[in-house]
Amino acid sequence: MSVARVSIMTFNMCKTLGMPINWPKRRLPIIECMRTFTPDILCVQELHPLMHEALVEGLPTHQFVDDEFAGWFNEGNIYWNSNLFEMKEYGAIDIGIIEPLRRLFWVHLIIKSNQKELLIGNAHFTWEGHEVERNSDVNVRKQQTRRAVQALKDLQEKINNPELAVVFMGDLNENYHPRRILRENGFIDCFLELRLPTPITHPQRPSEPKEDIQVGTTIDWIVQNRFARPILANSLQNVYCSNGYSVSDHCPVMCIYEIGQGPYVSNTVQDFSGKNLVKWDL
Repeated sequence: MSVARVSIMTFNMCKTLGMPINWPKRRLPIIECMRTFTPDILCVQELHPLMHEALVEGLPTHQFVDDEFAGWFNEGNIYWNSNLFEMKEYGAIDIGIIEPLRRLFWVHLIIKSNQKELLIGNAHFTWEGHEVERNSDVNVRKQQTRRAVQALKDLQEKINNPELAVVFMGDLNENYHPRRILRENGFIDCFLELRLPTPITHPQRPSEPKEDIQVGTTIDWIVQNRFARPILANSLQNVYCSNGYSVSDHCPVMCIYEIGQGPYVSNTVQDFSGKNLVKWDL
């Protein structure tokens, strides 16, 4: 069976009070970014119909989920190159995200070149500064991650393919517990698997002042199971764009995968108590 290489991007597009920031000045930078990197599969968060129009212009070969549920065009959607994939089914699962239109958005794709199946999941977890979390002192992303894991497992059981490649991504709004819980359930982030230093994904500077004052951190992630092998990954920082505007306050994260010869054996060993486990022969 042949191996297919698939490029995948997660991209928080940035809205404030329901509207895209710095619009329409960011419209051309977004189109330029899509035409430059042309991900085979794109998962977006904080979507708005105006930004959707820019994505469609920048990715003319791509299809997307067109559904009456408002979240698909006002929160998250998934775009795929129709020359490379056939879409079998899609859905939106409530995993307890506080924001009313956010879901675990997913599509089930067939890779045309080798007929391998691919499950793509996309989510935007609740920000740690949300009023509910401030008042309760409860980390809501732990439960959201556990529900996301269960939803992915349920979909794997429904699709009933033991070699199903699963890639889950999005703005998880944290760099520790979601990553830990996902890894404990067999979903390893692409940077860890590639033994790469984890890059900053937020904020991308310059941005609006309320974002620029934030501490740089990693909150945008792509994780995969053992049937999707990452071979190259990066956070797209400081991308040169027209008009001097960043594409977003988040850096798009992109990974290239090989799909078709799993399961691969992970070569990572990491203790999430805060240190790497390295054995030295002395």
